[in-house]
Amino acid sequence: MSISADRPAVVLVGPPGAGKSTVAALVAQRLGAAVTDTDALLAERAGRSVGELFVDVGEEVFRDLEQAAVAEAFARPGVVALGSGAVERGAALLAEYREAGGAVVFLDVSLAAGVPRVGLNAPRAVNLGSPRAQFSSMAAQRRPLYAAAATAVVDTSELTPDEVADAVLSQLPDRG
Repeated sequence: MSISADRPAVVLVGPPGAGKSTVAALVAQRLGAAVTDTDALLAERAGRSVGELFVDVGEEVFRDLEQAAVAEAFARPGVVALGSGAVERGAALLAEYREAGGAVVFLDVSLAAGVPRVGLNAPRAVNLGSPRAQFSSMAAQRRPLYAAAATAVVDTSELTPDEVADAVLSQLPDRG
């Protein structure tokens, strides 16, 4: 498959813990392409983690910055991993990309598999509420958005990153 000079070969969406960043790097390596991770792009520009950035600037400003990173990512060739919340404001870009023949793969993950991957199985202070419940609620709210944006779904819960990368590659035009 040849990588277009003006758009991604594939875009990965999904909740935290689904493996988007890890799988994007593997898929990009196999395609001989660049990878753009919107969370990494935001963190690099801000000089701090996306979590710290979110707390420091608030959700509205963070989402504006995230949307700019998403627009930039869609203008680059290679493999794109979108931050888990980027699908909300990025729906129009995802739809346009998908309608132009782009591959959007929803990397899904069960709560049982995703929670340990993002470290939410560690004990937390009581006043923080339940991170597991917040994770579950967020994933449930966004799941329809991920599904609507997707041209394919890969459940990563029981797969290794290499197996997920194989599944993603099989969804690309001329590779299935």
